Amino acid sequence: MRIKKGDLLEDIVLPKHDGTEFKLSDVKGKRILLTFYRVAGCSFCNLRINELQKRFTEFGDNFTHIGIFHSPVDNLEKYMKKHGQLPFTILADEDFAYFKKYNIQRSFIKLLAAMLLKVHKIFPAMMKGYIPLTIKGHFDIAVTDVLINEDGIVDDVFYAKTDVADHFSFDRVKEFSLL
Repeated sequence: MRIKKGDLLEDIVLPKHDGTEFKLSDVKGKRILLTFYRVAGCSFCNLRINELQKRFTEFGDNFTHIGIFHSPVDNLEKYMKKHGQLPFTILADEDFAYFKKYNIQRSFIKLLAAMLLKVHKIFPAMMKGYIPLTIKGHFDIAVTDVLINEDGIVDDVFYAKTDVADHFSFDRVKEFSLL
């Protein structure tokens, strides 16, 4: 099932990057940016996490971000340590279960496009230490952003269009978070 506006997502239950269990239902009542990322070592993904962390105070008080990576917990923990204390939740879907369930696209062409179109972001990411030394999972996942309202209903979905590193703009996320 591909996620679309108006959907009510079933509860997502996965381990956090520290190994503790997380349930999406635990944050019901908040506005949520749910992102399906690639692997824990992905430079683009880690740069996005870093940017969200820096700008998190711009978002509303009743807002949170949930990031799901296709990586084992130990690998995810290793890469998330580089960010220090995160104000949001990062999850490990090692079995690719929710990626499959929600038909999150994989595209080698979009992966190549990201490397060409976003080369200007690779170097800043690597300068911050976001270097994919170990790739455990599918590296060709096309990122998907899902905005979920307080009632758990999907308000909007963004499927990576031109390349695997496409996301909702920060302005779109901020606008949603402040409603």
